[in-house]
Amino acid sequence: MHGYSSSEESDDPRRPRAQPATTNNNDQKKKKKKKLPPQKSINRIWKKFSKRKFHKALAVLPFDPVQPPATYHSNELLSAGYERAAEECRRKVEKIIKECKRVNMRYRDPGWDLDWDLKYEKGHCLNHLGSQKFELNRTTLLSSQVAVPKAVKRVHEIFENPTFMKEVSGGDVKQGSLGDCWIMAGLTALANVPGGLQRICVAHNTKIGIYGFVFYRDGEWIYSIIDDKLYLKSPLWDSPSMQRDLLQQIDREDNENVYRKTYQTGSKALFFAQCRD
Repeated sequence: MHGYSSSEESDDPRRPRAQPATTNNNDQKKKKKKKLPPQKSINRIWKKFSKRKFHKALAVLPFDPVQPPATYHSNELLSAGYERAAEECRRKVEKIIKECKRVNMRYRDPGWDLDWDLKYEKGHCLNHLGSQKFELNRTTLLSSQVAVPKAVKRVHEIFENPTFMKEVSGGDVKQGSLGDCWIMAGLTALANVPGGLQRICVAHNTKIGIYGFVFYRDGEWIYSIIDDKLYLKSPLWDSPSMQRDLLQQIDREDNENVYRKTYQTGSKALFFAQCRD
């Protein structure tokens, strides 16, 4: 029969042949995005943050702020919440004690460093304690007439034989230069209850200088861990002061030791709340 061939590879030039399948490499190349020059890429990014029309910001905070999620301890029993907070505080204090022993250092509260705050005249740790404001500058720190803390030392540097939680009595507490009689009254009341203060201070180590407290705040039990730094009334010996000038008029070799013994030793040297030595 004319034009018939039993083979697909017929030599008849008039027979149409199937086109070979073309690779899609070209299509893939076309689909690839062209890389922009570095400057154009930067300009495109900045266009997302800029507007051609000027708009005035009416508020810093959003008008519809997201409500904070309710704490997962909201339905917790009061006693269970205390035990949870106390256990967390003890565990964290113990972890800090191990780390301080490893590096052979006393504990320093990184978020509430009294020494750094006073030395750099910031006042962040002072001016958030109440309505009273303390002006910290070179003039007030050197003046004997202005009632501001002049120095910061640790407990073992202030007291010769410091004790903690031993034979506690409500009469030991004395209010200092801050109007915080409300908390002094609360501590005095707890001191008159057997084991009352131990329920608040759940963990401590006097050698490391760390104390863990538990408080009830905003409907739940929380804990706070602090160091043992305290404010003093008199400046350090290296700083000029009237007390130092008076001692230097006496011809003695141990003026510095006498100064520390007189003005920076014992509860009387503390600027804020004191206790009976």
